[in-house]
Amino acid sequence: MRVGLVGFAGSGKSTLFHLLTGAVPDPGKVHSGQVGVAVLEDSRLDFLASLHNPKKITPATVEFLDTPGLMPGSHGDNPQRLALIREGDALLIVLNGFAGADPAAEYAAFREEMLFADMSVVTNRAERLEASVKKHRPDWEVQEKELATVRRILSALEEGRSVASLGLSAEEKKPLRSFGLLTDKPQVVVLNAPQGEGVPDALRALAPDALALDAKLELELVQLEPAEREVFMADLGVAELGRARIIRAAYDAVGIITFFTAGEPEVRGWNLERGGTAVDAAGKIHTDLAKGFVRAEVTAYDELVAAGSIKEAKNRKIQRLEGKDYIVKDGDVVYFRSAI
Repeated sequence: MRVGLVGFAGSGKSTLFHLLTGAVPDPGKVHSGQVGVAVLEDSRLDFLASLHNPKKITPATVEFLDTPGLMPGSHGDNPQRLALIREGDALLIVLNGFAGADPAAEYAAFREEMLFADMSVVTNRAERLEASVKKHRPDWEVQEKELATVRRILSALEEGRSVASLGLSAEEKKPLRSFGLLTDKPQVVVLNAPQGEGVPDALRALAPDALALDAKLELELVQLEPAEREVFMADLGVAELGRARIIRAAYDAVGIITFFTAGEPEVRGWNLERGGTAVDAAGKIHTDLAKGFVRAEVTAYDELVAAGSIKEAKNRKIQRLEGKDYIVKDGDVVYFRSAI
């Protein structure tokens, strides 16, 4: 899973990237983008580790791509900058809430940049399809169907509406998947603002789920020793850091759940698309597990907590045997049996 950090220059995007991933922004990658890995903090791993005393604990992770900041006031090369995250699974849009900035206006302007960038891609595709359909090649009927969808998208973009607002079916989206249309991607909106200010009503009206944090302050706090951090957080009135909330919001936006494998060698969290089956989950671990899938031994995390121990879990017989079509739930602890 990869999330693109996007925003206008000066929004604090790279500071947030540093906070989320721990990776120091590299000036040499300012134009090409920089990838960093963020760990999903999950207390469920601690409980599972207490049961198994593993040699290794591995949390689930997400990649963040810090992209070049857009230049306000002119489209310029902004579409090329945005193109870096067309293959990403979601967008994390960072807005400036400092020094009298207007985050609602900034969000509206950024949305316009995405509409403009998508419009350029879709217009080019429409022109190619129109030329091809006129030649009546063997697949012209398939292309004509795609052209109808592309025209719908173009019309929506010209009216200022996102691709996501059209509610296209999976079949309609399939030929367009490679274009990575920005306004079709899940979004997480983060306001980088002074500690305690929160999200203003004007921005909340445009982005109801927007989150707020002071990226520079939180970065300074996470770099302190734990005991010292607690003192400073208390003095500043910071109840909790926003880093974990943002990472979790990215998971929720994309539709990713976490399942676990647990044993003496390792306790580990794994990412899986919501609605994924037991076979899909096995394939996340190793392709051979999916190919030779026999069954999955599944224990719901909450039931395991209620049991309190492996022995009691066995006494209560809460472990279930599931087949390849079982839909894995968030928090499932799974052991896979494979013929390979």
